[in-house]
Amino acid sequence: MYYSMQDLNTKITRLKDSLQEIEKKGIDISKKTDTAKSFYNFKERKEGYYLSSFEGCFNDLKKEINRIASECKGQDAAIDLLLLWKDIEKNRKEPKRVKELLSQIEEKASKISFPRAQASLLTIRMPKLPHEISADIKADLEEIKKCFDAGIYRSATILCGRVLETALHRKYYEATGVDILEKSPGIGLGNLIAKLKEKNVSLDPAITQQIHLINNVRIFSVHKKQEAFIPSKGQAHAIILYTVDVLGKMW
Repeated sequence: MYYSMQDLNTKITRLKDSLQEIEKKGIDISKKTDTAKSFYNFKERKEGYYLSSFEGCFNDLKKEINRIASECKGQDAAIDLLLLWKDIEKNRKEPKRVKELLSQIEEKASKISFPRAQASLLTIRMPKLPHEISADIKADLEEIKKCFDAGIYRSATILCGRVLETALHRKYYEATGVDILEKSPGIGLGNLIAKLKEKNVSLDPAITQQIHLINNVRIFSVHKKQEAFIPSKGQAHAIILYTVDVLGKMW
């Protein structure tokens, strides 16, 4: 596997954006959400969503830094990355301090000599998408490409489902002005399609079938079965092409 400055910067930006939202909304980052209470309290649910998003971004960046440190071991800048991350973990309840340390991580990372990336075995043409979701989907498509090139076809398939969720959530927001993630954070692709139909948002029947195909493979991949489903290279390639095709037809 190969890691680049772009991968790291994407995850740093996501964490910074998450911290900015938490600060803007005045959420206490050290607060523990009471799941039972938040079910009946919209404010609690909303805070829980932003805190959960922060945790996800935080853990994604932690994994990225650990992978880079392993891939680039022996380099002083890579060692410094790990030391800075330890400081972040100690100060994670202080958004201002965390953002300062993230800037230092960006500076140190710029001095790392990353291994030269291999030529990709898969070409994905980025479709035209709304600005609000373009960066997230681009990052996911790049990760899908890495998984495919490394022969990790099941992970590539599962990520296709995540890409579709992002796109459909945006489609719903454009039609209603409502962020359905705040109301139903665990809603599935099938239910999202049904919700869109309720709001008179029509999707091409072919797109709907493609979404169902990708979703079914994804569910079959992540849920325990008597016999695990491992997509072949050809199957994963087809699903990726279906996913990009769906995105291109939505806008």
